[in-house]
Amino acid sequence: MHGGRERGGPPNVVYIDCHDLGDWLACYGRPWLDTPHLDGLAAQGARFGEHIAAAPICMPSRAAIYTGMMPHQLGVTGQEALLLRDDAPPLAARFRAAGYRTVLCGRLMVLNDPAQMGFGEQLDTSREEQAATAAAFLEAAGAGGTPFLLSVSFTQCHRPFGDRSDPEVAERVEVPPYLPDTAATRRDLATLAWQIRDLDRRVGLILAALERAGLANDTLVVFTTEHGPAIARAKHTTYDSGLRTALLLRLPGVIPAGTVVDTMTSNIDLLPTLTELCGLPAPTTGGISWAPHLTAGNTHTHRPFAFSEFNWGRRSGAWYYTPSRVIRGPRYKLIRGYRRIPIYVDSGWLARYAGDHEAVQRCYAEPLPDVQLFDLHDDPYELRNRAGDPALAAIEADLSERLDRHLHATGDPILAGPVPNRVGEPDVPQWLRQPDGSYRLAPHDPADPGEFSFT
Repeated sequence: MHGGRERGGPPNVVYIDCHDLGDWLACYGRPWLDTPHLDGLAAQGARFGEHIAAAPICMPSRAAIYTGMMPHQLGVTGQEALLLRDDAPPLAARFRAAGYRTVLCGRLMVLNDPAQMGFGEQLDTSREEQAATAAAFLEAAGAGGTPFLLSVSFTQCHRPFGDRSDPEVAERVEVPPYLPDTAATRRDLATLAWQIRDLDRRVGLILAALERAGLANDTLVVFTTEHGPAIARAKHTTYDSGLRTALLLRLPGVIPAGTVVDTMTSNIDLLPTLTELCGLPAPTTGGISWAPHLTAGNTHTHRPFAFSEFNWGRRSGAWYYTPSRVIRGPRYKLIRGYRRIPIYVDSGWLARYAGDHEAVQRCYAEPLPDVQLFDLHDDPYELRNRAGDPALAAIEADLSERLDRHLHATGDPILAGPVPNRVGEPDVPQWLRQPDGSYRLAPHDPADPGEFSFT
């Protein structure tokens, strides 16, 4: 899989990810975003158009990325450390076992010890100097020698976004129809756009260092994120706005420039794809390798279904339980809820509406139904629930049966009833049920946290 490269042998890997980006890049159809370096990376390699996360919050989704398994198979039901399994070593451990030098630049974005995850080295650096530290490592590494895996996880675009923004972007931003199109929303999305531009600049520093070091043609560059943006009806929810994520891969001489994988993939597929591209033994954890479909001349196939899940989230130290399970096909998607409460609304986004919680309640206070069925072709924003529609009864029954088979095959604890979090934290609901059956936001809901946390 690694023919046509200058050096021969296994490629280096530069693995870059960030928080809470979803697929919010210009190359994913948002021209009002300023992401020239990441757009260039997509143009030089492959862009995955429908890459679906296994969970809409950080650690469960990263567990899936690193191991190729569903989060519940690793005991990750909330913001907890991975329960590592001998039959599912994580990404860095696999590369280290294959003879790679495994280097972590900055923080590990799960609670496990970096050495436990397979990193042999950790470069100490600050948030602001992380890209420069990674660039310095690449320039010192130079061409030839032992192949390396360098992992860089940026905290952009995690809240707090701050207040820096371009007023012109606030005017041009395309507000998704699941958000209220208000001045507060536009200001918030403009601050997110500023974070995304800053992220792109930092990625650009790393890509430039690869060129200066003469490593660009010998290196597989990976860019991805773990779930959707920290706005209402995205992060913390199993709608596509919370689950669709960017994935870009570049490996000159192997992945043709301008490749677009325009059918659905899952983020449990990333590990087997990377190991095959690098000639490592294939994992047997459930993900599908897309490596054969990234090379010229191969017939493209598709993943018939992707599965996602949500149990416990956390906001500013408070845990909340909004369990759901998802099966997503190329056209139809079924969400099964296990608790009839309103969706969680990201607390950082909610802070932008601190003086107008009534507007938030008008949009999101309805409790979720037990089953939601969406036709993604006709309703890509999932605004019209078709569950119970006689015209789609056969599709709903088929998806429900397939979801049941998946839950049983993977030993999902939801089958036994409510799923506890491993750290024993209580449920602190965001929405409080009123005597008349309606829901209102809890008065104690925290505002935008003042420092980075793993929520």
